[in-house]
Amino acid sequence: MPLYQNTSVTANRLLIGNYKIETAAYGTSAGGTWVNLGAGMVNNFNHAITKYDVQAGNAPDPIEGVAEETFTIDMELIEYDASVLAAVSCGLVTADTTTSSTQSVYKAGGNTILTNRAFKLTNRRLVSGATKETVILVFKATIDNGLSVTAKSDNDTDPINVMPVTVTAKLDSTLSVGSQLYTITHPYTTAGA
Repeated sequence: MPLYQNTSVTANRLLIGNYKIETAAYGTSAGGTWVNLGAGMVNNFNHAITKYDVQAGNAPDPIEGVAEETFTIDMELIEYDASVLAAVSCGLVTADTTTSSTQSVYKAGGNTILTNRAFKLTNRRLVSGATKETVILVFKATIDNGLSVTAKSDNDTDPINVMPVTVTAKLDSTLSVGSQLYTITHPYTTAGA
C-alpha cells in the first residue's frame, strides 16, 4: 500500500483540460470582442526570463535582476479559415473573403510590420453544477512563425492537417507593474472542487 506524502488534493486548484483560443486587437479588455481561432490545442505556455547579475569578483554578486521576460504560447490549429489565420498572424498576411461566397483566400508575402495582438485562453469546467473558468490573458504579443502545415497521410488514423502557431508576448509598459505581461484568473472557493 502506498504511503502518500500529502493526504489530500485541493481539487479546485487543479488546471484540467485544454483551452478555447482567441485573439483580439491590442488593447482589448477581457470582456471585449474576441476572434475564436477554432478547434485546436494549446500545447504549452511558458513565462521565460533572462537574468542579469553584476559580479564583484571578490564578493557575492551584489545585484541580480531580470533583463527580459516573455510569455510564449505554443498551439496547434486544425480549422483552415483565412480570416482567422490572418487575425492570428499580426499583420503578416491578409485574407480576402469577398472574392465569392465559396472562397476564402490567404494572401502572404511583402508585409514587413507585425501588429501587436492580445490573446486569451479560456478553460471552462463544470464543478458541482456550476461553470468555472480559468482565463489566461496576454496583452501584447506577436506571432513567431509564418504558416506551417503538417500534412498527414490519407490513411492516417488522424488525417487532419495541423497548423502549429507560436506567439510571444512582451511587456506592455502601459499597464501596471506586475501585470504587464499576462494574467491568470482562476476561480477559488474554499469548499468543494
